[in-house]
Amino acid sequence: MTIALWASILAGAIALAAPLVIAGIGEGFVERAGRLNLGIEGMMILGAFTAIYVGSSFGPWLGLVAGAVVGIALALLMNVLVYTLKANEIVVGLAITMLGLGLSTYLFQLWIPAGRTNVSVPTISSIDVGLLTDIPLIGPALFGQSPLVYATLVLLAAAWLVMRFTRFGLQVRATGSDPASAALRGVRPRSVGARALLIGGATAGLAGAVIAVGAIGSFTPNMTAGRGYIVLAIVIMGRMNPIGIALGALLFGFLQSFSLLSQSTSIQLPSELYTALPYLVTLVVLVLTSRAQLRRQLSHLRLS
Repeated sequence: MTIALWASILAGAIALAAPLVIAGIGEGFVERAGRLNLGIEGMMILGAFTAIYVGSSFGPWLGLVAGAVVGIALALLMNVLVYTLKANEIVVGLAITMLGLGLSTYLFQLWIPAGRTNVSVPTISSIDVGLLTDIPLIGPALFGQSPLVYATLVLLAAAWLVMRFTRFGLQVRATGSDPASAALRGVRPRSVGARALLIGGATAGLAGAVIAVGAIGSFTPNMTAGRGYIVLAIVIMGRMNPIGIALGALLFGFLQSFSLLSQSTSIQLPSELYTALPYLVTLVVLVLTSRAQLRRQLSHLRLS
């Protein structure tokens, strides 16, 4: 395991974590508002397909915008089903996921029939910061990334500021903590929850688009590979805090990057173990985090 390999692993970890952070930021708003979006996976995969479809004609940047718009459209559908038609939010979220997975595959097969060459879109090039990129180990990881990674950092800071210091952030926290008390203070929990879900939909669609046009440059069915559920896990691990979400995403990104790159070393382990490692460790950390949170809640109840 050379320094160059570790540098590649760290660089890959940050790049792989970026879409998880983007989607996690939106889901953090959703859960802080007392709602739950189990449709993240469907929003991400449909956002990925839309980004490639639009990007093939108009370029990757418009593909990113289109992916976010599709996520907003699915969030609007979810709001209508839950608030207007009074459907169960969990069932609707799972239906959105199945819709996204099925519809993206169907549209892709219509666009690229079997036997035809898949369409490729130029990915967004990484930024070369000059001499900083040559710093051993951390140079390529921190200073040789795509502009989308640095945009993710800006989005992360903006989400933290909005949640902590704006009226909307206060309304989101109040709605999630005690919607009845929030309503007595003039907050409309339904409106706040609906807006939070729109944010979550936009970030989920954008995250799928980032995977498609930011890193891979093409679409394949089920390319998100369960990352929507990983986002739900890291939001719980990070206690809905933007910084905690980013740390959880970096953990998963590091393990996935390690599992991909370490297969080329002398460490001889079954390939299935490398593939499962990020998900297994994330599951263990999620269980431990949930148990710790439950203990704190029980301790608080005993003291009160």
